[in-house]
Amino acid sequence: MATAEEVLSTTYARFMKNWTFIQSLRQVAEVALPIATKELLGQNAALVEAMSKDTDYKKIVVMKDGSETEWSDAVKQIFRIGMTDLSIANFTAAIDGASIVFAQSVLDDCALSFLRVCALAAPKDWDQFINERKVDFTTVREKDSDAIREDLLNAKIEQMGQESLRKKIGMLFALCPPPSGFDPVGHYKFDQDRIDKIDNLRQSIIHHEGMGRQMTGVDGDLQYVLKTVHFLISLVHAKHGVKIDMSTMFPAAATAQASSGA
Repeated sequence: MATAEEVLSTTYARFMKNWTFIQSLRQVAEVALPIATKELLGQNAALVEAMSKDTDYKKIVVMKDGSETEWSDAVKQIFRIGMTDLSIANFTAAIDGASIVFAQSVLDDCALSFLRVCALAAPKDWDQFINERKVDFTTVREKDSDAIREDLLNAKIEQMGQESLRKKIGMLFALCPPPSGFDPVGHYKFDQDRIDKIDNLRQSIIHHEGMGRQMTGVDGDLQYVLKTVHFLISLVHAKHGVKIDMSTMFPAAATAQASSGA
């Protein structure tokens, strides 16, 4: 069975890998956007020019008074720029939407994994949450109390995996209440309402009509998620003293260091 430190270390390594993915997505998009805009303007210019020479379009695209479109240079420019702006807006919305969905998923995964860390570090802390669970007589007869607690804990953790992010974090606070004056992350204050807002935004994107919607403040939300993960790690560390093994994050470097005898 993995130790609390091993679970914390592998969770943080996974978090950093996934967070780098989100950062790369946004960085490449930012660099590519001016190039894509220029290329799209050229493509759309050619498309609009072809449209202007197609007699069928004169019947489909008409002026306000119903007359055929004259396809002047001004009209062509409106089409060219409008089509390009729409493509860029859709692309930006897709990047922002994907970033929020990924970030919320990363935070949810971390919250659940930190609960596993707590269960490994101090299983008796969970007794108040599993006391009401039923155990069949055969289990009582064949297993000792520690083994039964472990089974109940595993079932409880599995159940928490189906719960909302709010409930996962709430359970983490119940197990690891912040010490007096606890302030481990600079310029950060835990705000459940803000977490809920990000979580609801993710649900809107996936389950409702949020896909393609223009969003604001995405970079700020991502930074808040990043700091929240580190805040929650600090909660677990403050309660249980569990640390991150950096060799888990950089196994190749750790192996090379070990081989060199350093």
